[in-house]
Amino acid sequence: MIRIAVLLLFSFAFSVHAQSNDVTVPAVRVVRLQVEYRNASISDLQKIHKWNAIMRNSVLASLKFINKHWLICGGSPSDTPSFSNADCGKAQVTGEIVGGNHYRINVTLIAERDPVKNAKVEATSTVYAVAHIGLKGGIFQYTNALKVLGKPEPKLSFDEAFFCYRGATLVDTDKCRKDRRLRDSPLLDSVETPIPLDNLLAL
Repeated sequence: MIRIAVLLLFSFAFSVHAQSNDVTVPAVRVVRLQVEYRNASISDLQKIHKWNAIMRNSVLASLKFINKHWLICGGSPSDTPSFSNADCGKAQVTGEIVGGNHYRINVTLIAERDPVKNAKVEATSTVYAVAHIGLKGGIFQYTNALKVLGKPEPKLSFDEAFFCYRGATLVDTDKCRKDRRLRDSPLLDSVETPIPLDNLLAL
């Protein structure tokens, strides 16, 4: 009977301790933008030396230009603002020949949550909206190198997803909860200040 009482007390302490650690934080937002070029000069493109690097640098320059006005580039918790802007949310840029003269640029980056803030005035918008405005303004032809692709389609594709870093679990679609590591003796190890066994037996 005494052993059961001891286990129940430890179980209660473990439950209270677990609830206090059950804290959620915002998940990492990852967005994907796709820009379509249906009149690209594929034959000329294939003659450009180091095309992939040129394309990536051009698109990255475009994203950084947008970020000067609208703060869209995100990063990991350990990144400083200047570092996260250096590669605009660890942006990954790829290109693919879809067929014929159709070329597609895919951009994946860690982005700030909507609403994103304007860098200079009190105003807000969304990542999709400012990227779309940039598209109409020719931002994805920011350098001469991209002109070989021709004029992009007037509407870009947009997707988003939320992720957690290792050691956390995604909950409620866009939040992360830190995982609790199970130990060899979870009941005893979970109590920050264990009650002396003699005191428990005396209860």
